[in-house]
Amino acid sequence: MKPFTIAFPLPVSFEDAPQWLLEKWGDVSKSPIFIPGSSLFYTPILQKAAEGLESIFAEHSPLSPEESAEIAAHQSIFFLQFVAKNADEFVSFFPVAEKLLNAGALGVYIENSGCAWSRKMFLELVKSELPLEAFLNFVETSDAMFTLGLEPFSLPDICVTTLNADLDPRAVLISAADSMVFDGQDSKSGAAWKDDSERKFEFKQEAKAPFEKKSPEWNAQGYRRLILRSK
Repeated sequence: MKPFTIAFPLPVSFEDAPQWLLEKWGDVSKSPIFIPGSSLFYTPILQKAAEGLESIFAEHSPLSPEESAEIAAHQSIFFLQFVAKNADEFVSFFPVAEKLLNAGALGVYIENSGCAWSRKMFLELVKSELPLEAFLNFVETSDAMFTLGLEPFSLPDICVTTLNADLDPRAVLISAADSMVFDGQDSKSGAAWKDDSERKFEFKQEAKAPFEKKSPEWNAQGYRRLILRSK
């Protein structure tokens, strides 16, 4: 199972980060670490600051001038790697991230999908009705939109046409992905799914993926296309 890899820019130097984390969040001197309130074990990784990090964040989601300046001034990056075997374990990461952000971490980068969020935006998303949106990216091809980021759930990524004016591709994909992760929706080829409007879709094996097999974005679980069967 592919682990989640989540990065948090920190306002303190690489040398000072272990003590800062110990005082504000938790002891990272050992690996793996267990955080009270979460059912997961985490592998902590500290790295030095990355030049131009604020540009990566701004490319994904707009930043205020203050947020951009904060991330540009980060002095180190703290990574957490973990494997979530089910939805409950995955959700137990949310308070871990919230505590770290409230302690002073400057934002969140989801390496598995390329999502990058300011502190404020990430917290808003994980407290919304569709918290999965904080962890999924969306890739457009000439005729479809694909999710990126479902492999750590041991699930295939999914796509839907962008040529049907009656469909909002992003809304369809996040709703279907939410059902797959939290409701156990079957994603095998031939499985049926209904969206909130009671429209019926069918999952079909998708041979045409937006990435090559050797690319880091490739999902080894494969890809499924959602086909609208009735309105």
